[in-house]
Amino acid sequence: MSAETELLLFTAARAQLVREIIAPALARGAIVLCDRFLDSSTVYQGIGRNLAMDPVNQINRFAVGTVMPDVTIVLDVPTKVSLSRLKQRASDLPDRMERENVDFYEKVRTGYLLLAKGMPERFIVIDGTKSEDVIAKQIWTEVQARLKG
Repeated sequence: MSAETELLLFTAARAQLVREIIAPALARGAIVLCDRFLDSSTVYQGIGRNLAMDPVNQINRFAVGTVMPDVTIVLDVPTKVSLSRLKQRASDLPDRMERENVDFYEKVRTGYLLLAKGMPERFIVIDGTKSEDVIAKQIWTEVQARLKG
C-alpha cells in the first residue's frame, strides 16, 4: 500500500468517526477519549512515511473539521524498548505497522516529541518506561488539572 493510500484510509476512517461519534458526543457535553487522532497521521504517515507535511496537514484538517484535541498525551518510550515490548506481547502475526523497521519508529518517536515541543499547551509527554501505576497516576494528575482549568 502506498503512503498516500494509507494516509487517506486512516483520515477517511477518522472523518467518519468524528461525524458519527465524536462531534455528537462533544455536542452533548461529553468528554471524549481517543487512543489515536490526527497527530498519529501527522507522525506515522507524514514523518514516518516521508509525505510532505502541507498535504498531510490539509487532509487531517479536512477530516476532523473543527474537532481538535484539548490535550494529547504521549507515552515516550525509547524505540528499542518499545519494539521489545511489542515482541513480548504479540500473540498473532505482526500487522503492517508492527513489521516496520527501527528507523521508521525512530522517526515516529522523534515526530511526536517535535509536535509536543511545538505545542506544549496541548501535549503532555510522560516517561513510558515507568511502572503502569506511576504512569496512570501521572496521566490522571495531568488530566484532572486540565479539567479543572
